[in-house]
Amino acid sequence: MSYSSRIIDMKELSVNKDIHNYFLPPQIVFGEGAIANLAIHVKTLGGKKPLIVSDTGINSVGILSQTTTPLDDANTPYATFIDIEPNPTDTSVLEGVKVYKEENCDFVIAVGGGSVMDAAKAIRLLTAHEPPLETYYVDSNGADKIHSDMPPLICVPTTAGTGSEVSQGAIITDTSLQTTNRWRKRALITRYNMSNVALLDPALTVKMPPALTAATGMDAITHGIEAYVATKYHPISEGVALQAIKILGANIRIAYHHGDNMAARGEMLLGSCMGAFSFQKGLGAVHSIAHQLSTDAPIPHGVANAILLPPVMEFNLPHVIDKYADVAVALGVNVEGMSKGEAACAAIDEIQELNRELGMPTGLGEAGLDREKLPKLATDSMLDHCHKLNPRPCTEEDMLNLLEAAF
Repeated sequence: MSYSSRIIDMKELSVNKDIHNYFLPPQIVFGEGAIANLAIHVKTLGGKKPLIVSDTGINSVGILSQTTTPLDDANTPYATFIDIEPNPTDTSVLEGVKVYKEENCDFVIAVGGGSVMDAAKAIRLLTAHEPPLETYYVDSNGADKIHSDMPPLICVPTTAGTGSEVSQGAIITDTSLQTTNRWRKRALITRYNMSNVALLDPALTVKMPPALTAATGMDAITHGIEAYVATKYHPISEGVALQAIKILGANIRIAYHHGDNMAARGEMLLGSCMGAFSFQKGLGAVHSIAHQLSTDAPIPHGVANAILLPPVMEFNLPHVIDKYADVAVALGVNVEGMSKGEAACAAIDEIQELNRELGMPTGLGEAGLDREKLPKLATDSMLDHCHKLNPRPCTEEDMLNLLEAAF
């Protein structure tokens, strides 16, 4: 065989193979006091006047001022928009875009938890794309309509949970009523959603009360577990997911009981960031259901994840015994002498024990959900994209059974 023939054969082989696109996270700046360099990061990225997106809670506890002080000290002008709800809506996104344009901003800074960062991503998107958001949702096949020519974005997380600072997604509550007869959460997913800089300063998270520490921490743990067993082929994410679970499992109790422990706060922030990177591999049924609950109960997203995780793990167990055994080890469970199946079950037991110690509600009913809403929630959960990569395929009946089990 000639050399040229061998080259042709290689080309044919590459065409027939699956091609996977993996995207690494943006620049991550981590450390106590990192917020002091915010103005430098803005200048480095060419920004002249950022819009700071946040919420009233962040403002009231003084965290927002910790963000604006470095800008004031550097004589960097900025505008603020702090009207983001706990579950951001498309209407608040449009209001943010209006402020951005009226104030002649050229940059976006998100300061807050997942809701704030997701809203900031959507605001940023609509500064460079024609509305409505409906055009760009993943279930509208909108990802291909999103281009990279958007203003820079810096994300400053103030909770250790969603990891939205490094994720490709933004979850927005759709109020347009174009797809269902009520509001529901929908996803904007594109690599262009990733921030230019994720600025992780654990000092900004020490004011989180224990309940919020628990909820956001269990959100991050859920990200790691669901990503690790999701069906997409992404070995990089699998490695990051396991390490995230290990870090979070070792620190969540300390951060919950000793909120001023800066080392634990820092580890939780890193673990959260890693968990969000890992779900490039996908998520699962927990998130498909939890996304619906925040608009119907409402139940905080992290609390919903914590309640749903054990029954969904039980549901998936026959399909992922080996991987759940790995999860048990990552969570710090002593699996010596256990079979793979026993270790996998021990992982579920550890999640249940964490829920008890962190004061989670015993079920969705105790958390505030009305039982009559379960059938509609099951229907809407099937519309969510996350369950498509769940290790065990889900039907609407399965979703209803999982809701009943978690009730």
